[in-house]
Amino acid sequence: MATNDLIQALRLEYHDRDEENPLLEDEQLERAVNRAVVSVNKDLKRSYSVDDDGNFVPDLEDDDREVLLLYALFVVCRMMQAKTARNFSFSSGDKKVDKTKQPSYWAELGRGYLTQYQQAVSDRNPEYGGGVPVVTPLIYGSD
Repeated sequence: MATNDLIQALRLEYHDRDEENPLLEDEQLERAVNRAVVSVNKDLKRSYSVDDDGNFVPDLEDDDREVLLLYALFVVCRMMQAKTARNFSFSSGDKKVDKTKQPSYWAELGRGYLTQYQQAVSDRNPEYGGGVPVVTPLIYGSD
């Protein structure tokens, strides 16, 4: 599977169909995919990489592809949250445009994708602790 296929799947998922003015550039989506690969490798104990031609080595398993997409969508939401952080509110007469809430909507969507990712990973890797290391307390006592 090629990263371009995953980028197209990302665009479809968050409804970015405007080819002339995309919400995010291909380079940004490639960055999201690369960050997702790092997380999936760590959390699912895989060894995926992307070769010089933009193909996954080894080829992605279907289940891993879906988990990778969830994390990449989380990263996309964080990018969109940053992109929309400077949006404005404008009113003139009876017309009002308020884009100041967009970052919080992207943040909420991102939290949903992250929760889905964590659930999918914990279903497949019982040792996964949601990104938080498991701590076992030691209790010392006297006999």
